[in-house]
Amino acid sequence: MGGSIFSSGDDPLHTPRMPPHIYHQVKAACHAALRTMFLCVASPIEGPEKKDYGDLDILVAMETRLVFPTSAQHDVPRGVEELAADIKAALNAERFIVNPYTNSMHLAIPWPKEDSQIGEEKDSTQRYFQVDISICKSMDQMFWALFKSAHGDAWTLLGSIIRPFGLTADDEGLCLRIPEIEKLDRKKARVLLTTDPVEVVHFLGMQVEGYWSEPFPTVDAMFSYIATCRFFTVHESSPDPSQDNSTTKRNMKTRPIFRKWVEDFLPRVRADGRFELQHQKGVSDTSDLRVRVRDEAFRTFNVEPIYWAQLKDWRLKREPEAVKNLIKSAIPNDLDPQFRGSLLSAIKKIVMEDSTEYNLRPKISLRDDEGFYDKDKTRAFVEENWEDIGKLAFKKYSDAYYARLQSKKLKSAHENAIQSQ
Repeated sequence: MGGSIFSSGDDPLHTPRMPPHIYHQVKAACHAALRTMFLCVASPIEGPEKKDYGDLDILVAMETRLVFPTSAQHDVPRGVEELAADIKAALNAERFIVNPYTNSMHLAIPWPKEDSQIGEEKDSTQRYFQVDISICKSMDQMFWALFKSAHGDAWTLLGSIIRPFGLTADDEGLCLRIPEIEKLDRKKARVLLTTDPVEVVHFLGMQVEGYWSEPFPTVDAMFSYIATCRFFTVHESSPDPSQDNSTTKRNMKTRPIFRKWVEDFLPRVRADGRFELQHQKGVSDTSDLRVRVRDEAFRTFNVEPIYWAQLKDWRLKREPEAVKNLIKSAIPNDLDPQFRGSLLSAIKKIVMEDSTEYNLRPKISLRDDEGFYDKDKTRAFVEENWEDIGKLAFKKYSDAYYARLQSKKLKSAHENAIQSQ
């Protein structure tokens, strides 16, 4: 199966997988054409032992007209929608699809003519290859994207290794996850550590030189390099990775390299007794393992203030809902619904809005200097005062209700008097 974007629909194109000689020929031609528009053009390092290719990924940055403007109109950046027509013309594409949200596009380009008839005398179907182009906003973004996509499934494997330690590599950079947040909001749980590939490799305890400039000769060579990550370990009691989570199960079904890692490489190194103590290189295997990695990330990347500020901000935003639930739980459930409703409203005003309208306030502050509620003090205040507050609140509710009722009666009587005249 080749690039699939254009192979379905009302007028599908034939986009078979490309043999290596066609892939490299196409890559060289596309890079040369795009360099007439962009100063930086590159493709990620390919995965090992590739026998064919489904599509061609290209990243570009720094549009030439912006770096060397020839007029005032040429110093305004263009988005992918504005660049699409020029890129299509430069690559002689048959069709293209633009993704403005990801600043990327897909193009269907005719198969090289010099190869189109080889072995195809009986098949006159026009072939195309799919090119996926991402337009990067900066060189840093481009370098990170190239690094994250290098060696095919390398980061799928590395991601599965570092995840238990609270680390995640996303489209932006290497992140530290905040455990108190991640179960409820995975994105807000992330604290960016770095976007520098070299810093990432060093933090993982791996060697940079010689491994990030060309493809690995074999899949096993890539596996062996990935296993040098200081967080990688296998032992007899290690859980079965294939049963880890939904992402892992999906990778087992859709990514042959990942499946080979789980079903072939891991059992082999486990049987050989290799990497059993790997995790002890600067990292403990006790229950505070993730905390120790977090503290090391604090020292290495100077993100401790950001981490705690992000956690505090998240907690403060959730504090009102937590206090409301606490108040509800501290009040009996078997009260008259109208009485309980007016009571809840009044206590929320007193506790959360510092209201003085009921002439009853906590004698001591229920919040600390950072704005967090002392849950024990808050519960005690509610349990000790809900009856008195309830009487005041219900009386106020009743008085207001009867006042509205009286107003309606007077208004109705007035209208009837007018109609009878």
